[in-house]
Amino acid sequence: MSALIDLLETIHQDSQQVDDARQLFTRIVSFSERIGFEYCSYGFRGLCSATQSSVQIFDTYPEGWMKHYQQQGFLEVDPTVQSGLHSDNLILWQDTKLPAHKDFWRDAHDFGVNHGLAQANWGPHGEFGLLSFGRSAEVVSAAEVKALEVGMRALSNYTHVSMSRLLRPASAQLGIDKLSLREREVLMWTAEGKTADEIGDILCISARTVNFHIQNCLDKTLCRNKVQAAIKLMLWG
Repeated sequence: MSALIDLLETIHQDSQQVDDARQLFTRIVSFSERIGFEYCSYGFRGLCSATQSSVQIFDTYPEGWMKHYQQQGFLEVDPTVQSGLHSDNLILWQDTKLPAHKDFWRDAHDFGVNHGLAQANWGPHGEFGLLSFGRSAEVVSAAEVKALEVGMRALSNYTHVSMSRLLRPASAQLGIDKLSLREREVLMWTAEGKTADEIGDILCISARTVNFHIQNCLDKTLCRNKVQAAIKLMLWG
């Protein structure tokens, strides 16, 4: 266990210095191999707006599996992803408590993707990440799950924090850093559904001044209306 902790600390220190997502993933792959897993993957979903998101996946799965995975739309039904979206517990592949999807596991088995575990993480701006370790032959035992639970949680957290820094869409932050404190206050109250008159009463300014601040927010963030600007602030501010 001490060796595992030392290794995790090394990875944590390295992850803070790495400035390339692929390079970071390569280091995580090396760790997964050292603890007995031949496959490794990390999926990242970052919010671009209230309704749009970007997904990036790094993996060492057998050739053809991820192409098949995408063609079949498995991202929407993958039991490990669906479980990770609603839980921060360590996920054991093919756990009977996971959402059932026989077609998914049958196809995974055909590619030699049989046994493994995964850990999900969420970031402060809605970023979702799922780190998975897998292998073709040996079943992941209960003792192995127990031994890896703490380390997997720590490693996935280190990975997600660093990957979020490297992969989070920068364009969505456009103009947010230029907003004044007062402009941010106006948008925050707008997000609460307050009208210009109500915001004026709360902040002890006129409705005309509120609208002036809102227009400044739109100009700085290039948003079409105050609702879009308020959402952008909530996501990225």
